[in-house]
Amino acid sequence: MSRSSNVLLIVLVITALLAVAVYTCAYTVKQHEQAVILAFGEVQGKPVTEPGLHFKVPWYEARKFDKRWLAWDGDPNQITTLDKRYILIDVFARWKIADPLIFIEKLRDEESAQGRLDDILDSATRNVIANHNLIEAIRSTNRTFVISNEERENQMSAAGDVDEELAQMAAPQAKAIDVLATVTAAADSSGEAAPAATETDSDNDADSDDGENADGSDDAVAQDADETNSPAVVNNNTPKAEIPEMDSVENADGVSNNYSIGMGRHELTEQIIEKASQKAMELGIELKDVRLKRIDYIPSVQESVFKRMISERTKVASRLRSQGEGLSAKILGRKDRDLKRISSEAYRKAEEIRGNADAAAARIYAEAYKRDPELYRFLKTLESYRLTLGERTWLLITTNSDYGTYLKSAK
Repeated sequence: MSRSSNVLLIVLVITALLAVAVYTCAYTVKQHEQAVILAFGEVQGKPVTEPGLHFKVPWYEARKFDKRWLAWDGDPNQITTLDKRYILIDVFARWKIADPLIFIEKLRDEESAQGRLDDILDSATRNVIANHNLIEAIRSTNRTFVISNEERENQMSAAGDVDEELAQMAAPQAKAIDVLATVTAAADSSGEAAPAATETDSDNDADSDDGENADGSDDAVAQDADETNSPAVVNNNTPKAEIPEMDSVENADGVSNNYSIGMGRHELTEQIIEKASQKAMELGIELKDVRLKRIDYIPSVQESVFKRMISERTKVASRLRSQGEGLSAKILGRKDRDLKRISSEAYRKAEEIRGNADAAAARIYAEAYKRDPELYRFLKTLESYRLTLGERTWLLITTNSDYGTYLKSAK
């Protein structure tokens, strides 16, 4: 082997060693990355956050992490609120590695961080939501609710049903007061004490008199007289059931819950961030933008809620359908009434015109036949012959009969 060949071989070996050394010592950090140098599992120096080409000891390891904001999306959790509402709540958040040295010491990788964040954020969310009412997690402001016309009509209908039930409950008391007023009025009119009447007799008298007293006065007069001593009397001044306010709702127990909030959804998320950030910082993680993605009832409660919604919508639909049928019947009744009125008016006018025409014809005939009464008598007699006599008709009349006058003269 010549000297030049040996030199070339040495140069190639040195070049290969330098390439291997550069490959093992150099590493690159991208724009969105940060690196931590490890020597047999121990952290060496500070984290590298500047992007570009960097160098290290060949047997050191450069562990790289993402320094951007990362997404965390947990599974829905079942939580019971302070007002005993069983809900499913779904939370998402944004996080990043704030301290790579603590992060790699406590968690080692991002997959482990996701698992620890599940525990931290789920615990913080459960603690905050369970200590507040459901409305606090739903609303963010105390703006006034705008009730639709359909919902307002539904509330009005519900109030009307309550009034009807109250009237039915007070009807027996009002009937007893009417009977007492009838007996009192009868005693006053006779000047003597009225004998005690049984409830059956009083009821029969009240029904037979059709609401009048023995002296002919209306029961309402006696009822007004005893109104001050009988607070149970039902009159036109009975207050109607109040419609629920726009900013309140009634729960299953009949207790009115106000829609107004003291903190709201934004404040609750701030509390969740505050509670979770303390534990997350111990792991080198910074939390940001914890948000409630979805709040829903658990399936068993959803079924009952949906049934109630269906029943309410069915009630509204039935009411609207009955109103439509009532309007339809009213329109059809008006149509029939107008049709009969128009038909009767047309018939009256037709009969009037026909009567006037008959009168005019009779007048014209009378004027025409008045000029020659004998001709009129002759024509009428011939007309009667044509109507009464046939091919096989036999007439038995006397010679003095007026019916055969023109027959005799024809001979």
